[in-house]
Amino acid sequence: MSLSRRRLLQTLAAAPAAACFGRASGVKIGMDSYTLRGFRWKALELIDYAAKVGLDELHFSEWPHIGSYDEVRDESYLRRVRAYADQKGVRLEMGTWGICPTNPGFKNKAQYGTAEEQLRFSIGIAKIFGSKAIRCVIGSGNLRREDGPIEKHIEATLQVFRNVRDDALRAGVHLAPENHKDLRATEMRELVEAAGTDYVGVTLDTGNPLEVLEDPLETVEILGPLAVGSHFRDGVLFEHPRGAAYQWTALGDGSVRIAEVIRRYIELAPGKPLALEIITGRQPAVLAFRDEEYMKAFPKLTPAELERFEKLARQGHPLMAGMMIPSNDPENPVFAEAVKEQQRVDFERSLRFLRDEIGL
Repeated sequence: MSLSRRRLLQTLAAAPAAACFGRASGVKIGMDSYTLRGFRWKALELIDYAAKVGLDELHFSEWPHIGSYDEVRDESYLRRVRAYADQKGVRLEMGTWGICPTNPGFKNKAQYGTAEEQLRFSIGIAKIFGSKAIRCVIGSGNLRREDGPIEKHIEATLQVFRNVRDDALRAGVHLAPENHKDLRATEMRELVEAAGTDYVGVTLDTGNPLEVLEDPLETVEILGPLAVGSHFRDGVLFEHPRGAAYQWTALGDGSVRIAEVIRRYIELAPGKPLALEIITGRQPAVLAFRDEEYMKAFPKLTPAELERFEKLARQGHPLMAGMMIPSNDPENPVFAEAVKEQQRVDFERSLRFLRDEIGL
């Protein structure tokens, strides 16, 4: 039997199983609006694209992706967006940015009100859109280091959530903090459970765990049952003299067993949306866990957790493909257009990976 004929028969044999997996899972596939950030599209353009590529959902991770501040305060505009999405067969999910008042970065958004006021504003939009969850953010890696300790920010966020609990419950909306290079999975689980799972869940991100020395599969194991939304992307993780380095990639280009991560998420979060947030075009970042000063940001990290992460790095590899880095030439208009195209191509390659490799 020829090699090509053997491959054909293997493909035909595997196809029914893959199709059954996709149908049985009932997974709704979506895209986070940040994925195509280079295009600077607003709501209607993003909805058109989502419909064109056959997505079930579109996740606005921040309200500026919907429209201007005046537009998102205009109920008639929001209802037109919802009607247009309904016409195109695309569900809408809502999000906002950082809502932790002790994060120094919050002052950049303070003009829009207190953290509670901004969440209530997002709840109002979510009700119009029919969104069941609102993605939000505590902070980033700065909260573990120069602006730490992380515990004070967790406590401040918990209080904000409690202050808007009744609003979320009345709207039937879950507040959904994302693991955003700030909290490790166990810390996020503790926050959600302390607030109450009746109105707080998780936007589970598979790219950010690498920044906090966590295997994405471990993240899914811990946070999957609490997930009400998701941001999926792949990444390479590999050894570095100071510890390890990582770089985000399109699905299938990485080394963190993303297919296994996706399948486990589907098992642990049945019926929850699987949204792609593909972020490429960034340089590798060093995770200097061999430096004592660096590890002060992770006082509760156990030897077993670090060993699991080191093993993943030892088994990994750098990106063995080309990638354009926008910061190399940010003022070149030709380069800027190429970066936009890279974002689109990497997203659509990732979508094909879901369909071809996972069977969705």
